[in-house]
Amino acid sequence: MSDPYLALGITREADDDAIRAAYLAAIKACPPERDLRRFQTIRAAYELIRTRKDRLRFDLFDTSAPTVGELLERAAPLQQPADRPGQMLFAALLRGES
Repeated sequence: MSDPYLALGITREADDDAIRAAYLAAIKACPPERDLRRFQTIRAAYELIRTRKDRLRFDLFDTSAPTVGELLERAAPLQQPADRPGQMLFAALLRGES
C-alpha cells in the first residue's frame, strides 16, 4: 500500500479531526462514480490511519516497500528541478532519511 498520509494529503502530525476533514474533502472531490480506483485508495488510506491507535500501528508495523512514485515524491523537495535523483539519494530515502 502506498503511504496513506500522501494519499490523503496530510502530514504525519495530523490529528483525528484533520485526518477526517482531509478524508471527507478527498471523497467529495473524487466520488466513486468519477474514479473508483482513486476512491478506494482514499478509503483504504483513511481506514489505516483514522485514529491515533491506527496511526501508531501503521507507523510501527508497516513493512511494505515504497513504490518508485513514492520515492520520487519524497525526493522532489530535496533536489533541484534540473537534477536527477542519484543512487545515494534513493539509498537515504529507503533508510527513512529525509
